[in-house]
Amino acid sequence: MDKIKVLELISSGGYASPCSQIISILKNVDRDKFHISVASSGRGILEKEVEREGDAFYSLELPKILRTRFLKHLKALYIRERFDIIHSYESVGGFYGRLLKKHFPEIKSIHNIHGIKYLNKERFFDRNISKSIEQYLVQFTDMTICETMHDMKVAFENRIANPQKTVVVHNGIDIAKFSRSSTNFGLLKDLGLSPDNFIVGNVSTFDFQKNQKLIIQASYYLSKKYPNMRFVLVGDGKYLKQMKNYARDSHLEDVVIFAGARENVVDFYSLFDVFVLPSFWEGMPNVLLEAMAAKLPIVCSNLPNHLEIIQNNISAFTINPYEMDDLYQRIKVLYENQDIRKKLGENACEAVQKYNESDFTDKIEKIYREVLES
Repeated sequence: MDKIKVLELISSGGYASPCSQIISILKNVDRDKFHISVASSGRGILEKEVEREGDAFYSLELPKILRTRFLKHLKALYIRERFDIIHSYESVGGFYGRLLKKHFPEIKSIHNIHGIKYLNKERFFDRNISKSIEQYLVQFTDMTICETMHDMKVAFENRIANPQKTVVVHNGIDIAKFSRSSTNFGLLKDLGLSPDNFIVGNVSTFDFQKNQKLIIQASYYLSKKYPNMRFVLVGDGKYLKQMKNYARDSHLEDVVIFAGARENVVDFYSLFDVFVLPSFWEGMPNVLLEAMAAKLPIVCSNLPNHLEIIQNNISAFTINPYEMDDLYQRIKVLYENQDIRKKLGENACEAVQKYNESDFTDKIEKIYREVLES
């Protein structure tokens, strides 16, 4: 029996939840039944993982505004390789992947919704253009995968998914990999920190959505009350320079450490005493699952998608992402109460056990087979 040929298509190959999903598939898929290839415009951690697993990686430029010549490259790849399924991620990947289905109806098209970011755009025109495009692409989608029940509800309300062709598959991670390990003292030293520091950490792309500004604002007051408290922000992105300037102008150079984009995020979790994720909106962020697996006490925004994963005051503290004092108070409580930190971390680790990447991949394989049989 021939293997099922799947092309995983994503616009960027950096460290983000959709890339982590693809890596989970690469690591856990049944190789006797599936042949996985990956196409992306980003040459980041994803390409390295593809090479490590011995799969095919194709570098394709996928600009947000459609240009015919870029779609031609994807069409040429399909004509050469004849994939059975194209599995696209996020809006840009879904745009190109489902246009390929329009031109080649025989390929099966699966699209992953990772949050619905464009509905949060400030400009009415931008929101509605993006939504109209997504509504048009539904007809070229054999299956839509949502990460949370809330995302599925929003997708139906906005008519960007067919209720008869939509399922929910929660993300999965390598739980054992992120289970709390011993402190990486070498990394601690490299960051200019000591074992006496109380470290509040965040791992996120720097953009408006992730709301690192709230962390920096809270750090100003928390560091004055607790001089040994430090804030380590891991990630890169278009808002990084702006946030560095904001911290510098607030005289927080010694309090807020910008670690940049890192692949060794496991080592960073080993340093953190508290993990903070104050996003304005999210899909199902893998970093939240990773922090839970690391037994970290977590403070995250009170988003519906977060509340499908954690329980407020049991496995995490939740905050209003627009209220700096809310974040200040929650971190203050955690700093002053080791028992609460320990209990939140233990409950989080227990709750994350059902989000294992092998179970996630089993569900994806099942969808692949069902789509081909339909």
